[in-house]
Amino acid sequence: MTHRQTRTRNRPRPSTGQPRAASAGVLPGRPSPRDPAVLSRLAGEVAIRTFPARQRDQWRRQIYEQMLVTSRCINGPNFQKVAADDVARMIRMYDDRFFEGRILSAASAEGISFHLSSRMTSVGGKLVTQYPEGSYDGRRQFELVLSSTLLFQTFEDVSRPIEVAGCLCHDRLEAMQRIAEHEFVHLIEMLIWNDGNCSEARYQSIANRYFGHTDYQHNLITQRERAAVRFNIRVGDDVVFFHDGHRMQGRVNRITRRATVLVPNPAGQKFSDGKRYSRYYVPLERLQKR
Repeated sequence: MTHRQTRTRNRPRPSTGQPRAASAGVLPGRPSPRDPAVLSRLAGEVAIRTFPARQRDQWRRQIYEQMLVTSRCINGPNFQKVAADDVARMIRMYDDRFFEGRILSAASAEGISFHLSSRMTSVGGKLVTQYPEGSYDGRRQFELVLSSTLLFQTFEDVSRPIEVAGCLCHDRLEAMQRIAEHEFVHLIEMLIWNDGNCSEARYQSIANRYFGHTDYQHNLITQRERAAVRFNIRVGDDVVFFHDGHRMQGRVNRITRRATVLVPNPAGQKFSDGKRYSRYYVPLERLQKR
C-alpha cells in the first residue's frame, strides 16, 4: 500500500515581501523560524550527502538497541505498548546521528510534535504541515504521526514477510524504525523546501542515500488482510452477529478497526442501491459468515 503524506493548511495570504521579524521566545543557539541561511546549508548537504551502508546500518542498530534500553514502554522487539515519547525519542536519535541535531533544531524553531494514531488503518505514518498564520511563507507547525494500529497488527497473528520502504523487517521495532525514517524524510523535505512527495525523485534520493530505502511503500498487516486471513471475512460478505441479544444479518460494507455491517432496515439511511440500512460497527471476532 502507498505510504502517503498528508498536509493541511489554512488559506494562504499573499506574501508582502517584507522581512519577517524574529519570533519572540527563540532560545539562544536555536535558529530563527525559517532561517534562510540555515535552510540553505541544510539543502546543500541533504542534496548530495551519502552514507556508507556499513555506517548507516551501524547507526540504525544503535538506535534499535537504545530504544530497548531507554523506553518505558518498548520492552522487546515485538513490544505491546508504545508512547508518543518513543516516536520523539527515535526521531531525535536519527537526527543526532545523521544530521548532528540540526533538523529538529530548525523544526522546533517553528513548532513540531509527535503522535501515535489508532485511527490510521492503511498508512503507516504521516507528516502534517499546518500554517497557523495563514501564509504559505509564514511559520509552520509540523506533526509527525505513526500508526499504532498497523504496528500492533503486524508481527501479531498473521505471519508473512514484512517490508517497509523496500527493507525487510524482522520485528515490530524494525518496522517502526523504517516508518519513522520515511516520515523523517517527509519532515526534511517540508522543512527545507516547503514541498515534497515520496513518489518523486528528490524524496527517493534522500531516503536511499541516508537510510537505504529502495521503495516508498509498505506491506504492513492491515485490518482488511487480517479479516481475510484470520476470520475469512471480506467486504461484500453476508454475515451474522448478535447485538443486544438479537441475531442480526447484514453485509460487510467496510473494514477498518472494526467491520461496518449494513443491516436492512426500512427506517434506516437510504444508500446508493436505493435500499435502507442501519450501520453496525462490529469487531471481526463477533462476525460469522453466512
